[in-house]
Amino acid sequence: MGTSALGVLLLALAVSANAAIEVRDDLGESVRLSQAARRVVTLAPSTTELVAELAPQALVGVDSASDYPASVGTLPRVGRYDGANVEAVLALRPDLVVAWSGEAMARSLAQLKAQGVAVFVSRPGNPDEVADNLRRLGKLLGRSSRAEARAAQLQSRYVALKATYRGRLRVPVMLEISRRPLMTVSNQDFLGRAIGDCGGINVFGDVVAPYPLVSVESVLARAPALIISTAADPDWQHWTRYPGLPAVIHGQLKILDDDRLLRPGPRLVDGVAALCAVIEAARPAGK
Repeated sequence: MGTSALGVLLLALAVSANAAIEVRDDLGESVRLSQAARRVVTLAPSTTELVAELAPQALVGVDSASDYPASVGTLPRVGRYDGANVEAVLALRPDLVVAWSGEAMARSLAQLKAQGVAVFVSRPGNPDEVADNLRRLGKLLGRSSRAEARAAQLQSRYVALKATYRGRLRVPVMLEISRRPLMTVSNQDFLGRAIGDCGGINVFGDVVAPYPLVSVESVLARAPALIISTAADPDWQHWTRYPGLPAVIHGQLKILDDDRLLRPGPRLVDGVAALCAVIEAARPAGK
């Protein structure tokens, strides 16, 4: 091979290397593709929504809980919260798998990586982190311009939402995540801090654990004026038996069964807006 031909070959190799796409996921792991992903499997509802926001046509498989947007309803179901059907995922020939990884899912993702599948672990916890996920996934999907626009819009909407409720009368709030066991959120978790962004006071905000298990006695002691349950059909009788509880006195036992609030995806700000509306309705008029 002559010097000129060798130079051309080296240049081509350099161009090819530079064309590769590389980002880091939320675990700090490198995710590298030779070209933009065209076939994507998602293994959590939040990751399905993230990919669908940018490149819905790229989705070829989802987990069993994904139900938004409606178009994913016809896609193969290849995973659950506790793991993926690795064989079924591989049969879909994905360029990229996007997953929320807890301990239960980690084994499946390790098996997929061992088979050469690129895996992006997504674990955003607030609107800024959702926006950052959109930007990185936008690179992997060849949708950087769309991702930047959607991310900037999401962040600006959240800034505006917080400004709307800044200075309002602070309402003491408890967010009931589950009844048995009785679980709430502290300000270590975004949902707890979102209460404050809506002009509320998270009565368990100072607890160290993000999702503390609490006693009825501690709820009575902290005296929330508003209790919001994320269950579709909560049993309010366990609170109405305490007539001295401010939330009971004022009839402020409310339901907010809204996936947008519980999924860290592109609709998270809409979910927080719904939370703010519940808190606003509990606030005395003009306050």
